[in-house]
Amino acid sequence: MAATPLPQAGVALAVFSFGNLASSLLPDSWWGPVHVACAVLGLALLAPVLARHGIAIRDASVRATLASDYRNPMIAPLATTMPMALITLGTYFVRFGSPGVRCAQIIWWCGVLCIASLMMYFAWQFIVRDFRLIAVCPAWLVGFVGILVAAVTSGTVGLDWAGHVIFVIGFAIDIVMLVLISHRLAWHGLPAAIRPTLTIYSAPISLLVASYFSTATDHDPLFTLVLLTCSQLLFAFVAILLPWMLTTPASPAYAAFTFPLVITATALHDALTIFKDAGWHVPSWAYWLQHGETLLAGVMIVVGMAAFRHVHESL
Repeated sequence: MAATPLPQAGVALAVFSFGNLASSLLPDSWWGPVHVACAVLGLALLAPVLARHGIAIRDASVRATLASDYRNPMIAPLATTMPMALITLGTYFVRFGSPGVRCAQIIWWCGVLCIASLMMYFAWQFIVRDFRLIAVCPAWLVGFVGILVAAVTSGTVGLDWAGHVIFVIGFAIDIVMLVLISHRLAWHGLPAAIRPTLTIYSAPISLLVASYFSTATDHDPLFTLVLLTCSQLLFAFVAILLPWMLTTPASPAYAAFTFPLVITATALHDALTIFKDAGWHVPSWAYWLQHGETLLAGVMIVVGMAAFRHVHESL
């Protein structure tokens, strides 16, 4: 536990999110088994990351390594996946009546405050104090745009109004971060060791689609189509590069293969629902594409977990 990499929380986030996605595609009777399985598996991945922070309180050596991670611009932004994972796990409680909804809302607000605090720390540490373009990397999309997960889940926990505010703020940050990171990659490329993090490119616009679905009371199908087109183009870019990225030796960077693909499949599912509700004709191949993206996301979660098992065995 003392050496568990921070990115492992990203795999836990993917597992929790996959539970919500899979249950939306399966009959309602599958809700319980799917969520129990994903909750157990996700907590098994998330608990060691959280425990590492607890151990750091009393162990100086663990505290030093953890502090080093939080000073690393390519690792620190991934710390937001911990509250993101807890927020997503909180949505599992809404099926248990008013007490469950209240519990989910408390977890949601705590997670939002934690993410906002981490965002302020990242902005101070890596932008205000010591900004270097070469230090910018796709992980910054997680650190600065990950708060959109709160918007995605806000409708489920009954906090649509707060989710809408986050959606608007996240929309602006999303565009700025995509431009900044693309500029960095164009000028400096990306180190081979973190090549898998290019997969994160498929997440930001997909998060906007899923956030819009969750927070808007009246969906505009044309606006959704524009966002979805951008999302799917970024996914196509990632899918083309996926075999090349998988040639990278197994490392914590493999966490990037998980949640971005889950949220891409989720965004497509939500967009198709908007189109159908608007009376548009949705071709059957679009549903097959969504099922294919969901299957790919599930496979890459297994790949990500296998990579972390390899990482733990080598520690």
